[in-house]
Amino acid sequence: MGHHMHRYGGDEEDHERTESDRVLFNRMMGYITRHRRESMLLIVAVVASTGINLLPPYMFTLAIDKYIENLDTYGLALIGIAFVVVYALTFVTQYTQRYIIDWLGAKLAYDVRLDLFRHLQELSLDFYAKREVGSIVSRATNDVEKITELVTSGVAHVIADFVTLGGIFIIMVIMDVRLTLITFSIIPLMVGFLYIWGQRVRVVYRATRRTIASVSAKMEESVSGMKEIQSFSREGETRKEFQRVNTDNMQANVQAGQVMSAFWPVVAVFTALGNCLVLWFGGGAVIDGALSVGVLFGFMSYLNRFFHPIEDLSTFWNSVQSALAAAERVFGIMDSEVVVRDYLDAADLPTLEGKIGYEGLTFSYEPGQPVLKDIDLEIAPNTTVALVGPTGVGKTTMINLLYRFYDPQEGRVTVDGRDLRGATIKSLRSQMAIVLQDTYLFSGTIMDNIKYGRLDATDEEAIEVTKAVGAHEFIERLPEGYETDVRERGGRLSQGQRQLVSLARALLANPRILIMDEATSSVDAYTELIIQRAMDRVLKGRTSIIIAHRLSTVRNADKIVVLEEGRIAEIGPHTELIERGGLYKQLYEMQFRYETPEEDEETAEPQIQHTGSSDNDSDS
Repeated sequence: MGHHMHRYGGDEEDHERTESDRVLFNRMMGYITRHRRESMLLIVAVVASTGINLLPPYMFTLAIDKYIENLDTYGLALIGIAFVVVYALTFVTQYTQRYIIDWLGAKLAYDVRLDLFRHLQELSLDFYAKREVGSIVSRATNDVEKITELVTSGVAHVIADFVTLGGIFIIMVIMDVRLTLITFSIIPLMVGFLYIWGQRVRVVYRATRRTIASVSAKMEESVSGMKEIQSFSREGETRKEFQRVNTDNMQANVQAGQVMSAFWPVVAVFTALGNCLVLWFGGGAVIDGALSVGVLFGFMSYLNRFFHPIEDLSTFWNSVQSALAAAERVFGIMDSEVVVRDYLDAADLPTLEGKIGYEGLTFSYEPGQPVLKDIDLEIAPNTTVALVGPTGVGKTTMINLLYRFYDPQEGRVTVDGRDLRGATIKSLRSQMAIVLQDTYLFSGTIMDNIKYGRLDATDEEAIEVTKAVGAHEFIERLPEGYETDVRERGGRLSQGQRQLVSLARALLANPRILIMDEATSSVDAYTELIIQRAMDRVLKGRTSIIIAHRLSTVRNADKIVVLEEGRIAEIGPHTELIERGGLYKQLYEMQFRYETPEEDEETAEPQIQHTGSSDNDSDS
């Protein structure tokens, strides 16, 4: 089903659903049937509580006709006790029903979210490149809520409604067939109204769901981009845009309110009509002595109860539509194809020597737009290779392929001579580490973040690496030291501090292959110097690939690979490439002229950053 994948990005609910309702509903119910015992108990509790609930009007009929009529106080006392028993049983069955619904709902949400999360972790980065975070998060929260609500309380209510309708009809027929037929002569009218009303409800509710999706999207976008909005003084325009979607949502809700508010008055008219018929014909029968007062009273009680389940069922249809749309979006993600996965014959890699090969490699994110073309490159073990070139030439893509976030369309990537596709993803990535330009730290303590690459490391080992990369000092100065919570995305630390924590994390993992999107562009000269020294420590004794933005790192690399428009333009060490006078020399002249080779790196001023600083080829 992976080929349906592109449909599931939006929040539109009025797209044609490609999955049939039955298939979707069965898949939703499949989560409940995992818990057969509880499901059966729920059905029993629902039927019991509904059935018991139908007894009181019949008991009133008995009380009036049998005991009050005959002045039987003993019988009245008995029926009084029977009422207490009925209400006690109602309490027990309803409590059981409510508890099981909540339990099943929680369990179902847990199961669906767990399945969804597992699948999200398997999906390739290609999937995430085409979707917004908010939309995926909404699938796992709002949409799962809609599904659980329908499958638990929705289904339970429907069972209760049908039992109520069927029970009332049977009891009324037993009481008096002729009066039942007269009373239910209004049902065809009622059904006609419900049909027309239901169609209108579907239209207006679809509009409310669509407009609230726009409101959420606009709110999320504005909150995320608040810094940009304020720095460009765009508050007014953004407010107008938000006001527009907000107004649409308000109008849709007002319209839905209009349609919904018509329901009860119309039901009241039908109820009144039914009561009129019962009173007219039933009252006449009582006067003629053909019907007892108790039966007339019971009839009117049941008739007033009869329309509640009908209202319930009509709104249930609406929540079914909403839940089916939600289910299709959730299962749409679950059915998205995992493009990069372990092949059946994939084997675990032994400890890597660290030789990397790109052989006849061509790769494109979008068909017909190759980002890399005919790349042939060999990287010897324990050497440092720098990738340089303007933005969008494919530097990050080469890393993505080595990490096997994507697979090439032509050619292959090898490690120690073995095609990556023949190795298990876990054994490959566990021997690699990456330090990104925009370091991502998880909320939690600094110590947790450093140990992220090797969870079994001791605190002593972690502190040893922070000392090695020069991060120990700044961590010690923080109020809670290593136990400082870095908050979401590491927001409490500066860019340079995050970079140092990230280097410590990589060093502690002790990978055979290290990849660095080396970014010291936004840190001060002092922190830059510490990071530079730390990198010298981190690069030793392993194969390293650096996406280089600074000349000093490039100069020290064993080999420099210059990329131009997805091809390798030049390869060689710094001095050789300068002498050759090609693209590298041009880049050097243009972007690195402020940094002269004679300059002592350790006293270097902050470098002018070249255009590749925010290289993110996955957009190219």
